Amino acid sequence: MAKIGLNYGEKLQIADKTYRVITDGLDVPAILGKLTFRGIEGPEVIFEVDQSQRNPDGSFVQINTGEIRGIVVGVHSSVQHETLFFTIADMSESEIEDLGIKYREEVELEDIVVAHIHVNNRDIFKLFASKKSKKENGEATPVKETKEVKQTENKKDKLGGDHS
Repeated sequence: MAKIGLNYGEKLQIADKTYRVITDGLDVPAILGKLTFRGIEGPEVIFEVDQSQRNPDGSFVQINTGEIRGIVVGVHSSVQHETLFFTIADMSESEIEDLGIKYREEVELEDIVVAHIHVNNRDIFKLFASKKSKKENGEATPVKETKEVKQTENKKDKLGGDHS
């Protein structure tokens, strides 16, 4: 059967979840523009579902695993005219704080990934970056190299298309 719809690209494994990456179809610098720092929101904690317990609304209880997916930072986009929240995957909160970036100071994000998730009939777009650095005189200050994010294969491509 023919595959109908948009090709969202490859899947990317970040910590415990797999995300559909749509970055390849976007001109990221053009849609984000100048990025300025707003603040560190804190860690994005990983939860797992405990199917032995239910909440009063009937949903399953989620339990904190003690792991984090990354550190969430607020960054204002001059083109989007709003603060966007990026999960920085390859830096700790203390490494980000050590950069000494002040409020409204221009920043550069490396390896930006725009990911799409469809949950409960809602489209959610997640923003990730591997590293963050302060921009000085139009150039980013160097940050030490860290681990790389692993990519997973698109299982639909192995099966020869969508079989639904």
